[in-house]
Amino acid sequence: MNHTRWKLAREREVAEGYVEPPEVVAEREQIRLAHDLGQLVYDRRTALGLTQAGLGERLGMTADEVEAVELGGMLPVTADLLVRLAAALQVTVNLHVVSEGHNTVVFGERAA
Repeated sequence: MNHTRWKLAREREVAEGYVEPPEVVAEREQIRLAHDLGQLVYDRRTALGLTQAGLGERLGMTADEVEAVELGGMLPVTADLLVRLAAALQVTVNLHVVSEGHNTVVFGERAA
């Protein structure tokens, strides 16, 4: 299956005036945010020298659940998950939410 055809079809629909329903836009944004968070978790976990099982112990999760987070499959991204990740990974979590979409999540260094 050639996925570039999907993108072209969506671009064609937009050019023809198609507007995605708000719930589809919101779901797409949630998926993008989950993938961004997953990359941050993976990067920080490996920087700390932790295995998925080791991080799972800190989070009260299994290694498979940590893998799901890292792959962006832990939906929805909840405040509880962000708080637990901040503690387990020893970071601050900055979530920037805007009404028109493209929310961002960033890890920062914890103040001493």
